[in-house]
Amino acid sequence: MEDILTGGADRGPAWRRRGLLAAVVVLVAGIVVLRHLPGDQHRAASRALPGIVVSEPRPQALPGRAGVPGGVSGSRLWLMRGVQLPVSGPRPLWFWPATGRAEPISGLPVTGGLYSFVRAPGGWVVMRGALARPQCKICMGAPLAVYFLADNASRARWVGVAGAAAPAASARRLWLTSDRQGDDPGHAVITAREVEANGHPVGPGVRLPAEYVIEGATVRGLLLAPAAPRGGPTAFLLWNPRAGQTDRRLGPVLAVSARHIAWLPRCARRCAVEVVDTVTGRVITVRQPTGQVAVRAMFSPDKGYLAVQVGPNFAGTGSGEATRLDVVSLSTGQVEPVPGTRASRGALVAFGWPDDNDTLVAELAFPAEVRLSAWHPGAERPDVVALEPGPGAADLVLG
Repeated sequence: MEDILTGGADRGPAWRRRGLLAAVVVLVAGIVVLRHLPGDQHRAASRALPGIVVSEPRPQALPGRAGVPGGVSGSRLWLMRGVQLPVSGPRPLWFWPATGRAEPISGLPVTGGLYSFVRAPGGWVVMRGALARPQCKICMGAPLAVYFLADNASRARWVGVAGAAAPAASARRLWLTSDRQGDDPGHAVITAREVEANGHPVGPGVRLPAEYVIEGATVRGLLLAPAAPRGGPTAFLLWNPRAGQTDRRLGPVLAVSARHIAWLPRCARRCAVEVVDTVTGRVITVRQPTGQVAVRAMFSPDKGYLAVQVGPNFAGTGSGEATRLDVVSLSTGQVEPVPGTRASRGALVAFGWPDDNDTLVAELAFPAEVRLSAWHPGAERPDVVALEPGPGAADLVLG
């Protein structure tokens, strides 16, 4: 999608500018005081800090253009009716594509920066900060406020402060990490602790292997990624925090769940995705057509499916610009193409499983509209809602 640049309005009267400057000074002073408050006081102040008044763009449905490809009435949206999506930004929202309704998510102070959302068992890990990015999993840096938003909950809960946060293998638990301020990301001493959604520690903290950060968690250990990749083959580690040892090394990882890891072995004539069951050791190999390679992937919350975006392999003999979305059954290994998701490269913006069910939602951006597609494995066709292009649609979080 094209970037939208907005310019400032004409200057107002001098008294208005002075009033605005005074308000900014008060806000900055409040933030400075907040950062020096200890534990419980910081928690209370984070909830009560006056927000910046902003007008958050909301996704807008295009009238008369909902249903399935072909123009079926929106009253037939039986899959999309259960979809509820977060909208990131300074003031995050819940958005219901089937009806166009939007409601603010309470418990998240209004900020001039952004919030990042990462899918977790039972909800979403939410981080606050001026440089927070949607979909960011390993945003190491200055400590930021961390929240947990349960599925369909109207309010987010304050968890703690950390340099980064990652989902744990158990529902409503997180891994919070921190490093020594000023350290280079590739050489920082990083410590991690598992906590509940209310911030209570689950166990003692652990020190991660040098130059690695948490990418995700499984029931058999933490999946660690290089903090600062330096070129060449990327090595991910399945690391046992209790024993302090590495149980397995993997190539580039596409997705991780509490039980499975999907990764890319080195391509020969054809590329493939390998899905490892960390409990049983079973491996499913999903081979791609010649010239195609998996780009992104995400496991369903019920651990039964893996959604995989496939595109041209420019490093090999692939040609063309088309991309598509497939779903792999983890019980049978069968691959099912998702109807309506084959598009030019770049049109498939995002996809994910936003609730604890098997409904996959994809976002495709075109010049005149943004299409949200909801599909269930085995369904003949998806439900489709057309949205106006713009910041509101761009800030949708699918998983």
